Amino acid sequence: MKLPRLLIPVVVFVAAGVAVAVTVLSGDDPALVDTSGITAESADNGEPLGPSPEVGEPTTTPPPVDGPNRERMAPLRVTDEGMTIGDVDAPLVMVTFESFGCGWCGHFHTLTMPKLIQNWVDTGKLRIESRMLPYEQRANPGALAGTAAGMQNKYWELAEVMYPYITGGAEPRFDGAKPSAAEMSAYHQRQSEPAMLAKIQEVADDVGLDYDRFMTDYRSAEAAQRVATDSRMANQIGFTATPAMVVNGVPQGGFSSYEQMNKFLAEVQESSESTS
Repeated sequence: MKLPRLLIPVVVFVAAGVAVAVTVLSGDDPALVDTSGITAESADNGEPLGPSPEVGEPTTTPPPVDGPNRERMAPLRVTDEGMTIGDVDAPLVMVTFESFGCGWCGHFHTLTMPKLIQNWVDTGKLRIESRMLPYEQRANPGALAGTAAGMQNKYWELAEVMYPYITGGAEPRFDGAKPSAAEMSAYHQRQSEPAMLAKIQEVADDVGLDYDRFMTDYRSAEAAQRVATDSRMANQIGFTATPAMVVNGVPQGGFSSYEQMNKFLAEVQESSESTS
């Protein structure tokens, strides 16, 4: 079965300052992120992902097999094990762009991620590797916090607390209604560095996080560089909002329910198997 064409997401910002993306569907073949010849260092240099060499120009890396496959993910892969879950040899590799400062990421982690982990990660079919993308300046503390937690292998443990926190316990809204001024203010307060760090300090012992080390890493140049590299890589793919992800080379943007993600992953899996 051919996968529907998944074009680079068109991002729509809602008034709450969180982002939802819609995926444009057309044609029969998936639009893929061209990562041939790209390394993480190219993101540091701001070079676009998927360069198009002139005719006759030699390439250093042979192009991958047409269609989705895990080899396409090599340049996007996360080497820090603290930011990953799942079998390293899983047939599907999903690199996500998110942050603790993103409300829709919070909804994705609280409503969609549990079943993804149960039905896809724990069964060995999917590996998830996270990169941090602050979609706006207010989300930067959340991105740095996620990176710093990963530096002591506690990203996923802290994620179980911080993603529900950033939503404020609210349900996602899909009716297009604008949040009230009070809701906006409360959301921005949760995003703020003082509130974010206070919450992390409150739960540090519960999740096994060394808070003093966390703060050292949070303030470090290394954490800032990692966030900058992740952000440039996301922007080069075409992502400007979160959550966003690439699975076996196929981009997908915005909040998705478990049912939507389950269907998407099944289609990517089938298409990947047909090209392997």
